[in-house]
Amino acid sequence: MHWCHFRHKSGARAYLASNFILMSEPFDREVTIRRQRFANPENGFAVLDADASDEPVVLVGPLAHLEIGERAEVTGVRVTDSRFGEQVQVSAARPLPPEDRTALISYLRRIRNIGDARAKKLIDRYGTERVLDAIDEEPAAAFRRVGLNPFRAQEAAASWNELRTIRRLHLLLAPHGLAYLAKRISDEYPNTAHRVIAENPYELTRLFGVGFRVADRIARAHAESVEAIPGRAAAALIYALSEAEGRAGSTCLPVGQLLAAARDLLGELPDEESLEQLVQEGDLVHDGDWIYRTSTWQLEQELGERVLDMLSAGAPTGRLREVDEVALEAGGLTLTAEQADGVRAAFAHRLSVITGGPGTGKTASIRTIATVAQAQHARVLLVAPTGRAARRMTEASGVDAKTVHSALGWVPGELPEHDEEDPLPYDLLIVDESSMANLELMVTLLRAVPPTAHVVLVGDADQLAPVGAGKPFADLVASDVVPTARLQHIFRQAAGSMIVQGAHAIRRGEAPEFRPAEGMRHDLFLMERASAREALELIVDLVSTRLPAHYGVNPVEDIQVFAPVYKGELGIDALNRALREALNGTGRPVGGGRLRTGDKLMMTGRNLHEKGLMNGTVLYLEDEIPGGEGDEAALLLRSDEQLFRLPPEEAESLRLGYACSVHRGQGIELPVAVIVAHEQAGAFFLRREMLYTAITRAKLATVIVGSRAVVARAARTPDTDRRYSRLGERLLAAAS
Repeated sequence: MHWCHFRHKSGARAYLASNFILMSEPFDREVTIRRQRFANPENGFAVLDADASDEPVVLVGPLAHLEIGERAEVTGVRVTDSRFGEQVQVSAARPLPPEDRTALISYLRRIRNIGDARAKKLIDRYGTERVLDAIDEEPAAAFRRVGLNPFRAQEAAASWNELRTIRRLHLLLAPHGLAYLAKRISDEYPNTAHRVIAENPYELTRLFGVGFRVADRIARAHAESVEAIPGRAAAALIYALSEAEGRAGSTCLPVGQLLAAARDLLGELPDEESLEQLVQEGDLVHDGDWIYRTSTWQLEQELGERVLDMLSAGAPTGRLREVDEVALEAGGLTLTAEQADGVRAAFAHRLSVITGGPGTGKTASIRTIATVAQAQHARVLLVAPTGRAARRMTEASGVDAKTVHSALGWVPGELPEHDEEDPLPYDLLIVDESSMANLELMVTLLRAVPPTAHVVLVGDADQLAPVGAGKPFADLVASDVVPTARLQHIFRQAAGSMIVQGAHAIRRGEAPEFRPAEGMRHDLFLMERASAREALELIVDLVSTRLPAHYGVNPVEDIQVFAPVYKGELGIDALNRALREALNGTGRPVGGGRLRTGDKLMMTGRNLHEKGLMNGTVLYLEDEIPGGEGDEAALLLRSDEQLFRLPPEEAESLRLGYACSVHRGQGIELPVAVIVAHEQAGAFFLRREMLYTAITRAKLATVIVGSRAVVARAARTPDTDRRYSRLGERLLAAAS
């Protein structure tokens, strides 16, 4: 059976998978669950076999809260998959009380210390209609009457209370697609969960990542006036600020902008008294005209202080010594004046920066710094935010490089192995692709730098800002407080590439040239198509046939498609479906049917640090390993040349990766890139930084499919959705 992935929204909503899903009639019926094929308790997604009257149905959706044998009122839409038959895409599933003896026995057996025999005794004693109410009145006494001793009766009573609490939460949350949160909420509020959520569902936004509008719907379903619920305005303010961090990457917001964002959620402008109360309670920080979440303010403040402390250090006191021309020549490379300045700064200052576009010699600078430092018998560590960047760094420099997380022994959410108390045992730390490091990553890294060690941050300040809050590398470059080498000379080999020349044109706000000048390497192309359908057909043809044949590359592993948005005819989702059908149409369905062997996948939404799998990692699904004889079932995945076993419950972190967003793929570098720049593909969202980053992902060729007008507009339009950060402002104020 095959199930295509979908994200639940309130109300019935089916998914469309390429051209082989046919919509059918709405589904709103009572069902009995017979078998669980797949379930992920983290997000509530499940695939279940059920009976609706005498008709068997397959249910797909937010159903993990339903037990085998349980009855439920299910709302959704029937869909017909031309390959795999009928399924019901479920938008809501409300558990129903068990009615007959068999269902009651199944329900009561879930209570600790109550098996089949005692479940039957309870039903015989109180009757099928009254047994649940009778247990509710005096749980421990009811269980003692069927033979449990006082201790085991108390255990059973506690189990019963938890079961009933979770059931009440299911009834409260299931209509909103949130039933999968019931267990987590019950654990957080062991004795009061139902009351807390019923009386103030805005707690969900703070602790469980639920959107404010969803919490508001729950509140409206159970309260006469949501405006009277304490904390509603506070929840809107905190949620709006959290969204600004998570979606826009801002560390803070102007007061007026935060109030306006909260007004969009509340329907009215919150008073500043609610804001100041959150400040007094320590949830927010009011810093001048700006508002921060307290934890983010502390990180930004700390990073500024650490940068200034490193800059205030005098001459090198560790193993590193300042270098002269002789030492530079010993590095083995002929350097430009800008590169030489960057190398000297790396040894003269505890913190320095090297920035430049493609072909300007950043890698050569790294190699020279590492070589000169090793000649001084210094211990050198090379790191990068992603595994791909670390491998490129190793190949280019000849020095082993690590990811930042592996070097620190850090799994976010836990304390890193290396920090101020146990710093990294190195004299020089070189960080490549530093533009990808967000505020939290940069602070965590600098905490682990020994008091005499030097740090060199290398990157491209014109690339996309990192995923997550802050843009520390760009802020450091813009501040001019940190010694910075700006590499501008394009070396001859790179200067012959239209990709490199086009990238530098985009940096200047100009459209790239697609007609090769004499002596230029024709590796940048524009292919214009008027309609979205024509563009989609062209992209599939390019990736599956024309580009592999011309360049001798693997269509799955050596080509990446980038698009600015997920929805629409030319969105990432539609591209992935079409490309999968062309490149992996015969793959065997695995992982509940959503995935296929041979799929190109991408880790999204989370990091699995213990496996070295980061958000944005490209993976290839080799096989599904069945469980049995003590071994757990697993998906067998490959990343480059490494193999990983991933439990099926982690599969929801994987999505198709034939096409991806530029943000998701900014750490990718591979032979060929195809970029969607079409009026019907979120052209408004394609901006200068995104286009610049995308065309520089390829080594052999970049093909843009769309229109010249969209490319020109993107090149001249910097990102207007401003990412607010005050790190540079703090540094300038302290330095002046």
